[in-house]
Amino acid sequence: MSEIHVRIEGDREVERRIRSLLEEEGIHTAQVSSADRVLVERIEELERTVVELRNIDAAKSRFLANVSHELRTPLTAIITYGEVLRDGLLGSVNEKQRDAAGSLVGSGRQLLSMIEEILTYAKANAQAMDVTLGEVDLKELVKEAYDTNASLIEQKELRFECDMPEDLPPVAADRDKLTHVIRNLIGNAIEFTAPGGMIRVSARPDDEAEGWMQVCVEDDGIGIDPEHHEIIFQEFAQVDTSRARQHHGTGLGLAIARNFIELHEGRIWVESAPSEGSRFFFCIPAAEGCEERAAG
Repeated sequence: MSEIHVRIEGDREVERRIRSLLEEEGIHTAQVSSADRVLVERIEELERTVVELRNIDAAKSRFLANVSHELRTPLTAIITYGEVLRDGLLGSVNEKQRDAAGSLVGSGRQLLSMIEEILTYAKANAQAMDVTLGEVDLKELVKEAYDTNASLIEQKELRFECDMPEDLPPVAADRDKLTHVIRNLIGNAIEFTAPGGMIRVSARPDDEAEGWMQVCVEDDGIGIDPEHHEIIFQEFAQVDTSRARQHHGTGLGLAIARNFIELHEGRIWVESAPSEGSRFFFCIPAAEGCEERAAG
């Protein structure tokens, strides 16, 4: 799918700069010479192109949301009936049939996860996201993420560590969105770490910003080249774009994660190098610090 992405703020900045340049040069449509009129007409054409691209981007988001919604319902039914067959609820099944049904369910869930990711992106891109803040226990979210991926972690024989103090204070966050961020980062760590590897999730008060918590998801996987550290947070980004790539996905997970963290006025970044693993960090306001800032 070709990608045209124009951020509304970027559009406004382009328009502002165009008008500013015109004003600085004293250019007014009714006063310019014939030579300058060509330049003005070109600028006006560019302004129309910006508006057109903005409309195309909005149409793309609506299309993604509509298609994702329509695909989700029948796919959920397929997964449900696959589980019924796998569990022998419609009659006894042999081992090969059970394995086949299990593969159907697993593939269906993977596809459903991708559809949910696209739908989430479309909503976020359409600025249809609300943030409902509350006190959230980070240790609880990590445990839920581990439970969700426990079978895959055991299958790959990964060592999973949660390094958080017992008295770790809660954060002020939208629980669903923070859950999405943590599950995405842990899911990526599982996917890009070889069997027998290590994954560690840690959280500490941020030493450089009072009232903030810093969370880190670390692995000893394949790592990421520094030149790709920013690219991976862009929409539909794939470091390996070949058809033969080993790791698949929509390329939206980290873009959504960054969007959700920025909705909390936080930031997210990565420290990594090839063959040296990765450490993904994000900062989120602590509940106590958030209350103090509100009171101040």
